[in-house]
Amino acid sequence: MSDFLQMGLTGLSLGLMYALIAIGLTLIFGVMRIIQYAHGEMFMLGAFALYYWHAELGLPYWAGVAFSAGLIFCLGAVLQVVLFKPLQGKNILYSLAVSLGLVLIISGSGQLLFGTTTKGIPSAVSGGMLIGGAYLSYERIVISAVSIGLIIALWAFLRHSVTGFAIRAVAEDPQTAALQGIRTDRVHWIAFGIGSAMAAIAGCMMGTLLSIVPTMGFLATIKAFMIVIMGGLGSVIGALVGGLILGMIDSVITTTISGDIAIILSFVVIFLILVFRPSGLFGQNWD
Repeated sequence: MSDFLQMGLTGLSLGLMYALIAIGLTLIFGVMRIIQYAHGEMFMLGAFALYYWHAELGLPYWAGVAFSAGLIFCLGAVLQVVLFKPLQGKNILYSLAVSLGLVLIISGSGQLLFGTTTKGIPSAVSGGMLIGGAYLSYERIVISAVSIGLIIALWAFLRHSVTGFAIRAVAEDPQTAALQGIRTDRVHWIAFGIGSAMAAIAGCMMGTLLSIVPTMGFLATIKAFMIVIMGGLGSVIGALVGGLILGMIDSVITTTISGDIAIILSFVVIFLILVFRPSGLFGQNWD
């Protein structure tokens, strides 16, 4: 019993981190209707920003997380204005090609700048506690709490702030939103920046649990796309539910069988969902 509880707690914390990455990706798609394939690179850069801030310079951990999120927010906003804004309204394949180019440039540059050896980010907390015979580290508790807090904060921001209302209006109908005086260009770079910052924070959280390398963005991108497809393109709730499902599969199946089987089962679950819900669990049909 304690083994299943252990796997459940691990899957929950893992799923919340996956959800952070996927929510950023689905937010960008929902607002701009573009495929940001370099989303995992924002995840990687966020982790390395915290590494140099905290591990190399010895500066405070949480200030480093805030620094990383702010830095990647600015990078995401600049990328949107410089690279993706000119492609707005054009075939989605153009943005896909640009983002694939970004993957090669950022990942390759990361290997030159950061090196190819694995690095680790020291945790901000240590120790743990027993829950029903299952051990849960304080680090995972803090990471889960931060992830839940960020998801609730984003939900509240989208629901109750003027900018959040503008983002939802543009995601719903960009033409009508523009006719009502909403500056869609401003909404686009803000949404792109927020989505990138969410990925960066997930990278910071993941970086304290696992080692970090410049190529870590590829797997994060694959996971994020799996979750977004499962939950539905453009759906924040879908990304949260999809992240938790994938986290549970990764934890339970990897522990009891193997990591390869966990990946296969994840794709089987996605295929089954798409058979019965082609737009994903909470998605809508996109023209």
